[in-house]
Amino acid sequence: MNLLLCTNGHPDTRPALEYGAWLAEVGAARAAFREVVLLGVVEKPARRPQVEALLEETGRNLQRAAVPYRSVLREGKPEEVIAGEASERLTVVGPMVGRLAWAHALARVLAAVESPVLHVAEVHRRLERVLLCTGGLRYAEGVIRTGGWLARAFGATVTLLHVVEPVTLEYPVANEVKAHWSRLLETDTPQARRLKEALATLEGMGVAAEVRVRHGPVVHEILHEIREGGYDLVGVGSPYAAHCLRRLYRPNVAVEVAEAAGRPVLIARAPVEDCERV
Repeated sequence: MNLLLCTNGHPDTRPALEYGAWLAEVGAARAAFREVVLLGVVEKPARRPQVEALLEETGRNLQRAAVPYRSVLREGKPEEVIAGEASERLTVVGPMVGRLAWAHALARVLAAVESPVLHVAEVHRRLERVLLCTGGLRYAEGVIRTGGWLARAFGATVTLLHVVEPVTLEYPVANEVKAHWSRLLETDTPQARRLKEALATLEGMGVAAEVRVRHGPVVHEILHEIREGGYDLVGVGSPYAAHCLRRLYRPNVAVEVAEAAGRPVLIARAPVEDCERV
């Protein structure tokens, strides 16, 4: 896998650059990344000096760590420029705008970039425990595989988290999940089957994994698990896509978790074929 570190010169992107450089340094000893690319996005000519300064600072950090890299400077909108460089790369980004517009900006990046995105708002230089939030649905497959790959590369363990939401609709599967949520893996529900498939996938990758099930509002329970479990990285499968109807009636869990997690958050968008098309 290749690593793409991004900045538009905004000071809040520095933690993402620092974390990305740390990933590259630790990963070099494990041959985790084939290539490291620094991407500077110049949205306005007046911002070029800030972009170049952060690229140079990060480049010096990589040089001190003896990590080979190349630097790229592009003009344009961040989501468009990043999408053009992100193919087959793990893209590391931080907040590129002020806090009021932060969530909207991240959502635009997620909509444009098909490969996994690692959002970093605060530096956390440790990768021993990984939490992967599955939702019990197919759209989590990308984050399970990418999160599993990172866990294997860095020798981390994985906890698979499934949150059973409070439901008001009465139908057999929902009733069974609601009645047996604390023993979900013992049921023959689609959610349990997906969790078992995820465990098998991680086991096949040589990653030690366990399952945690919680009951309550999804974002609330994920954040509680992060705080209680002391995880170093959080993975969320995102259904966000330009052709996905789910975005019209569901909260963007990935963005809400990334905003409040206090940890690097890995977001792998759902493949288009797994979304309901307009």
